Amino acid sequence: MLKGIFGKIFVLVVGISLIVSMFILVVTIGERTKSTEEALVQENKLLAKIVSKNIEAGYYADILPLETLKIISDSENILFVWVVKPSGVIYLADDPQMLGKIIDDPSLGTERVEVRDSVYLKDGKKIKLIIQPIGIKEEGKLWSFFLGVSLEEIAAAKKRIIFSSLGFFIAVLIFTALISFYLTKGVTKPLEYLREGAEIIGEGNFGYRIEIKTGDEIEELAEAFNQMAKGLSQSRAALEESKTVLEIKIKARTLELEELAKGLDEKVKERTKELRERIAEMEKFQRLTVGRELKMVALKKEIKGLETELAKYGKNI
Repeated sequence: MLKGIFGKIFVLVVGISLIVSMFILVVTIGERTKSTEEALVQENKLLAKIVSKNIEAGYYADILPLETLKIISDSENILFVWVVKPSGVIYLADDPQMLGKIIDDPSLGTERVEVRDSVYLKDGKKIKLIIQPIGIKEEGKLWSFFLGVSLEEIAAAKKRIIFSSLGFFIAVLIFTALISFYLTKGVTKPLEYLREGAEIIGEGNFGYRIEIKTGDEIEELAEAFNQMAKGLSQSRAALEESKTVLEIKIKARTLELEELAKGLDEKVKERTKELRERIAEMEKFQRLTVGRELKMVALKKEIKGLETELAKYGKNI
């Protein structure tokens, strides 16, 4: 039973720790990925702002910042750079094939910086599109600087975060399992002592005491068992004492009954002797009486015979 309790508590603690750790892991990965993405976006927003100022300055100085655009496009995170007129015509681009092409975007000509998720047409992967207004106006609308930022660095960073977090998660899980094992043992071991003590007390050894010092409800329960055993011991002692007193009383009463029975037996014998003597006297008297009656009958017969003879004799005279 206690092994079952140990297993349930251990699995429960480890399970809760696993769930909490997984939740923390997911939240940590999400937060760190988000912070990395925000840092990447902020970095490239600053870059787009600087480049847009260079393009603006170069435009008014009749100097195209092609070298700057090339340096930017050579960056691992930058997929493309476009300088787009309000009409949608690509004025400058890192890819010569894109020059002169027309794009349709609702952010063209706006005066605010926009950052949104988009898809890179060449490979269909998700990217961040940063649109920075340039201080060059055409027909009352501003030019725009389009910067396509790859999220490969985010994906790689996410993998690194996952691997590092998994290592930390495994270490935390092992540590939690060890702590859970220790804590569970701390709960189930006193319960084992309590069970063994309860069995000993249940077998009738009321002098046994359960020694548990945990400072919690288990110790209080053990003390309750000890008090119960003490009470049962006192009750059994009182019962034994009552039994002894009762046995003494029974013995005394038995002796009294034996003496009484002995006296009654003697009285019965005496009475029986008296009755036998009276019966003997009565039988003797009866025999005498019967003998007399028989003699009287015989005499009566004899007298009657004599009377008969006398009568005959008188007639003859």
